[in-house]
Amino acid sequence: MKSEFSSDASKVSLSDWTEANLLNPAANVARDAYNAVIFNTVGKVANSASQAIADKDIMKRAEHAKVGEVSGFSKEMVSQAVVSGVGMALVYVAAGRSMSGAIRAASSALGVEAKLATGVGAEKAAAFSKTLLSDKTGQIAGSVAYDGLRDVNKGETRLGNMAGSLTAFSVYEKFNPKLGGLSIAPKIGGYALLGAGGAASSKLVADAVSGHATSGDELTRQMLAGGAMNLFLPGAQKLASFGLGRLNDKIGRGNPVERDMQLSGLSGKSETLDELSGKVASLRVKTGEETTHLQGKEVSLMGRTGGGANNSAADRAHEFAHEWFLKSHKDDFAGAAKLLKEGDEVQAFFHYRQLRLASETYAHKMEAKVAAEVGDKRLVEVNSEKIGALKTPAGITYEEQWRREFERFKATDGKVVAEIDYRNVPTIVGVESMREVAARDPKAMKTVMREEYYPKLKQAFPDKSEYEKLSTYYGYLLEKGGTWDAIALRGSNGQVIGGIQSQVINVDGKVIKNAVWGEHIWLSPDARSFPNFRGLMNVAADRFRASGSQVAFMEFNDRAKMTLQEMIQDAKGGLPTEAREVIWGRFANKGLNVLHFKDGKIAPYAQPAMDGQAPVNYLTLALIALDGSNLAGRKLPTADYLKLLQKAHGTLVDVNTDPTVQAYTRELQARIDKGDTRMTFTRLADTTVGRIVTRQFGS
Repeated sequence: MKSEFSSDASKVSLSDWTEANLLNPAANVARDAYNAVIFNTVGKVANSASQAIADKDIMKRAEHAKVGEVSGFSKEMVSQAVVSGVGMALVYVAAGRSMSGAIRAASSALGVEAKLATGVGAEKAAAFSKTLLSDKTGQIAGSVAYDGLRDVNKGETRLGNMAGSLTAFSVYEKFNPKLGGLSIAPKIGGYALLGAGGAASSKLVADAVSGHATSGDELTRQMLAGGAMNLFLPGAQKLASFGLGRLNDKIGRGNPVERDMQLSGLSGKSETLDELSGKVASLRVKTGEETTHLQGKEVSLMGRTGGGANNSAADRAHEFAHEWFLKSHKDDFAGAAKLLKEGDEVQAFFHYRQLRLASETYAHKMEAKVAAEVGDKRLVEVNSEKIGALKTPAGITYEEQWRREFERFKATDGKVVAEIDYRNVPTIVGVESMREVAARDPKAMKTVMREEYYPKLKQAFPDKSEYEKLSTYYGYLLEKGGTWDAIALRGSNGQVIGGIQSQVINVDGKVIKNAVWGEHIWLSPDARSFPNFRGLMNVAADRFRASGSQVAFMEFNDRAKMTLQEMIQDAKGGLPTEAREVIWGRFANKGLNVLHFKDGKIAPYAQPAMDGQAPVNYLTLALIALDGSNLAGRKLPTADYLKLLQKAHGTLVDVNTDPTVQAYTRELQARIDKGDTRMTFTRLADTTVGRIVTRQFGS
């Protein structure tokens, strides 16, 4: 690009030269990225709309800053090429990691691997999924997408730029890993030469597709920029993986198997583990307590004492083997579900038990094999005749574990195959109504609430605006004729390990006459296990049915409304937002339902400020029928929903003055006024993608 700067450095000051040949080229990389990602996508659409409405643009293209003029192989050309190359390394890595996340989310939402497996088999589907979900694929696809979006320079076309990017990053992703094991000097030289070669190939391919003749100066600059970029590309990719890994651990999401293997240093340590990890590419791996949630595509690992990284290799092999067995034997588990539906529970259990024995045997064999490959001296039982009698980390036999799992298998009509929690946690053994205790002995109620219940409640809900003051709860429980109650769940350790706070609301609507408000339904972090979650939900459902109400309604933390910081805060309670939503999606074996208008928008909801705290705007309301029927697809008058909210929140605030209540009242009344008089129930579990997309991009 021409500029007022001369290539004769003696005629400009050092600061001017630095600005023209170092700072401005770096800034231009950032401006190109803004134009590609923001202006050429959202900006153009926004400007088209604003032109139609106000006859003006509301977003501007970022213009390039002036850079020093270059001629031949000068220090200006080298400086600008190197600075641009380093900047582009960061831009391309960001594009690659963003694309990796988008591909993984789309694959999960569409069920790509499962659908493909029905046609080509589990092995081929897993191989395709491994390639599709690989960070290498994400890097190549992200780079191609970026070059397709960025501004086209003289002699370029978008198609040519995309072809060039595909060529270069195919080279980098194939050969950069081969250089990683070299010593420092050969590695640096290799990265630079490979970068230059990839850039040259990219330029020649792009120009060929675009019909442009490549000049020697253009090729030289491209090779310099490519060499500089590839010096930083592998390091930037590792740094991005590490940063994303730490973030995923912090918010409780875990990491994709491929990234977990790299971050843990286990990739390449065991041929068997590498093969297994490739078959379960869709799984996410967490560190911490040992649990397995294969249906939710996640596994948490807690290494046994001793063994270090080698020990975690064998543990991963065990859990990955379970996931692969489940994926490759779906038809067999479907056979057990079919027997259940036919009413033959005995044969269904026998069939299920045989599959779980085969799965556990396979997992033990893979654990033993990987342990031997990495030098882990553990002893692993691989005899299938003995495995059933072995004790799980929870202290029960596998036979007992499988019987418990089968109950869940029955309750979900064969949908949930294996949900295992091996933590040493207390189990629910007692249920105690604080309202009943208060009626007998108010002092005893206050002692339990103050010393046991309330401290555990605060652990479960890190956001203090979600619950009220202890003194407020005392008032609710001591109110004569009141319906508010706090049910304390006692664990096998003698302590309060969970609770259910609820009250009956007289709605008096056309459809809903009475409803139970499940205000807080929780387990303390140290008592969270799938058996306890089931027990908690069953107790809650039984209590709600006994109230004589038609429906129960509850608030849930809605990811579509939450900021990243709010999700991080939510995860501090020991359970990430995503996991909370999965649990609510299965409440009482039916799952909660949300309400939406005919345009797809979810019914508005927010919790008013309580006891001087801030309002909670990231909540959404969900409901479930208490007669065992399914609400999905049924209608509810919008006026009933508004009454439900106002009557419920009327127990907390003055609905005539509270700003939160007034805000959703105006929105709902406006809907009613324009004819949106009925809303439709939809299962919460079916709305995740729709809620997020509608919230972020809907009009």
